[in-house]
Order: sequence, then C-alpha cells, then structure tokens
Amino acid sequence: MSYLSKNIIAISLSVILTGCTVENDAAAGHTKYSADQELIDPHGLTLKPSENMYLTPEDVSKIYLDTMSCMGMTAAGPTVEFKSFSFAGLGSAWAFYHPVASTIWINIDEDDIALKRDSRTDNEALRHEFVHHILHKNGLSEESREHSSALLKKCGVGVNTYN
Repeated sequence: MSYLSKNIIAISLSVILTGCTVENDAAAGHTKYSADQELIDPHGLTLKPSENMYLTPEDVSKIYLDTMSCMGMTAAGPTVEFKSFSFAGLGSAWAFYHPVASTIWINIDEDDIALKRDSRTDNEALRHEFVHHILHKNGLSEESREHSSALLKKCGVGVNTYN
C-alpha cells in the first residue's frame, strides 16, 4: 500500500471517528463542518451537536487552550453550540455567552449578519466569549469582565474588523 493511500485511510478514519462531516467551498476558510454528537475535550469543553461550523471540533478545543494560555488562567471549559439566533431574537450578534449556564452560542444565521462568516470570524467570536467565560470562572468582578478589560483586548477582542 502506498504512502498516499495509507494517509487517505488514516484521515478518513479520523473524520469518521470524530463524528465530523464536511461541506467544502472553494474559498479558504469557508469549509463547513458539523458535529453529530456531543463531544467533550480534556479541558471540559463540551461541543453540542452543531452544523454550519467553520471550525472543526479540534479547532474549537485548540482555540480554548490558546485563550487560556494567552490569559495565564485556566477554567473548566464551557458548553459551545453553533446555532441559529433567530429563535431567540438575538439578531445579528456574532456570539453570546451565558455565564450562569457556562454556555457559548455562535450565530449561524449568516443572512442576519451584515458581513459573511468564515473560519476567522468564528475563531475571533469564540476567543472573545472564551475570555468572558474564563474571567467569570476565575471569580473576577463584573467590572473586570466588561469589554474594556485588558485581557479581552489582549486575548479576545472579538470579530476584529467588524467591531
């Protein structure tokens, strides 16, 4: 069996085992993924079954780890779900963090957001909400968790070009 064949088989098995499907778009950063089952990473981050994600489940986990590293803080991971915001009247927000439930929602309603989503916007929105979560879980005051926080500016400013 050739080297290429072995790699194709290994990659295919990895995708099958992670419960991830892919919808390709020709442009970089526009590949859509989905998770058909709840996934929990070693940091306690839970990814609910989701569709229309521009990040793989592994990307979501790595972004959380990178955010904790940037902040110099740790916290058990939140629950993350990519879902439509139209049901809750949240409109064109990129993402939402609910501190009581330790839940982050990423908006998949691309028609309701003025500019297009891609892997960059999902990454930046997640980083921003992860900072809110980590600050909350570390017991910082409400004031220190506001958008003027130095750690938000350093590690998760939000969807950069659109703020």
